[in-house]
Amino acid sequence: DDDENVRATAIEHIGKVGESSVIDALIEIIEGDDLWTAYPATDALGRIGDKKAIPVLVKALNKKALRIPAIKSLSSIADPETLQHIIPFLKNPSKTVQEEVLLALERFYRKGVTEDRITGEINRLIGDTVLDLLISYAWSHKHDVKVSAILMLGLMKDERAYNPLLEISQEVNFAEDVKRAFVFIGKNRPESLLKLFDTESLYQKRFICEVTAKIASPVYYSVFENLLKDEDGHIRALSALALSKIGDQQAIESIKTLLNDPYIDVQEAAVEALANMGKWLSIEEFVTMLNDPNPKLRKNAALLLGKIGARNAISALGFALKDSNIDVRKACVEAFSLLKTEDSVRFLIVALTDENPDIRISAALSIGKIGGKGAFEALSPLLSDSNESVRVAVAKSLGILKDERAVKTLIELLSDNNGFVVTTAIESLSILGGSEARSALLRMLSHDDKEVRRTAIKALSLFERVEEHLLPFLWDNDWATRMAAVEALGKNPLGSVREELLKLLDKEEDPIVKKLIK
Repeated sequence: DDDENVRATAIEHIGKVGESSVIDALIEIIEGDDLWTAYPATDALGRIGDKKAIPVLVKALNKKALRIPAIKSLSSIADPETLQHIIPFLKNPSKTVQEEVLLALERFYRKGVTEDRITGEINRLIGDTVLDLLISYAWSHKHDVKVSAILMLGLMKDERAYNPLLEISQEVNFAEDVKRAFVFIGKNRPESLLKLFDTESLYQKRFICEVTAKIASPVYYSVFENLLKDEDGHIRALSALALSKIGDQQAIESIKTLLNDPYIDVQEAAVEALANMGKWLSIEEFVTMLNDPNPKLRKNAALLLGKIGARNAISALGFALKDSNIDVRKACVEAFSLLKTEDSVRFLIVALTDENPDIRISAALSIGKIGGKGAFEALSPLLSDSNESVRVAVAKSLGILKDERAVKTLIELLSDNNGFVVTTAIESLSILGGSEARSALLRMLSHDDKEVRRTAIKALSLFERVEEHLLPFLWDNDWATRMAAVEALGKNPLGSVREELLKLLDKEEDPIVKKLIK
């Protein structure tokens, strides 16, 4: 085209499409004198990703105007041999170029180039001075640059980065990036992190516990065992889980003491840790613990038996369903849901009659997930339970079971006086399907409650021949209802639907609905 702007835009879009047949033409443009089109052509070659473009991209690094797109494109292709051409630009006087190199190095790593190859080239071409450069960019105000610099500090495995990284870790948005950097360094030399435990800072102590727990090296065993008695519950929990990952059988007795910890989170961590070490546990010991005078131990023993899949403990857990402590009974229900046997379902059905609604809810949801003989018959009576949350749980489970007998029962529930119960019944009917469910859901389109109408609209999107019933809702006064209608109709875009959506697009004022229409 005669217009250079048109040419540049055409090149840009060829890159987005990834059209490999034009590589030669793009190379010819880059080698020409028109920088206005050479810039997008350089970028396009990276998007296409063909190694045939590497020589011209390496050559483009010498042109100041093409340097940044050339670095970016070479990193998109990610041939390890090109690292030697890109890394020296870390010493370029332009900060913009340095930043692009950092972003490029991250792309090389994400695309599978080994850390040893990347760091080896950095050490060869830049040397020891790179650490100060990376630390300076780790404090960058540019999010992507900061993340890349933190990653590279980890890959370089230089202990001198510990202190600055610890400071940066206090920035919430970058804590996980710093944690990964520490893990990189620590995996290589786990003992180098031991000194960081010796701190008065609770934050630092927690942070190092999280890092070393991921590394799970035996060199941390003694530290974690001592930290099981730390005054901070978070640290006790982390230490228990870390010891289980290290996998030393002798830690079991120490971890068991946390089953009686004052904090529930710590107890849960102890249960999880012991479950990780299940091959060394005595099932009989924890079955006996179900009768302990301490309700915390009874509860955690039940949870643990479920997590380690102790099927020979089902009878003992069934007896514990009569425990006077609600938390113990809840734990038994959770254990049965994990064990997933016919006997488990039998005891879960018993739990449906518990006086505590939370236990009935848990039992109902568990039966829905496991299924099995008698599930439908056991759940149906609870649709008239006095607690609305129980009715919700049963309605949800009936949908999960996919038992066609539940259709009539769920239709009756559509007249419930609780909106959440009704919307859950609607969702379950949409899963079950069928003409009877379809007719019932169509009737719900005239319900007084907006949320019920919206749920019915969404549910009907799974049925055929409902477009004429849903089209009027595109013009509803409520924006959320219009949104539901657009979403539902968009799943089956017949000609008439498209026409109505185009009409609505012209008149719609809500930006969220408009975006969805587009």
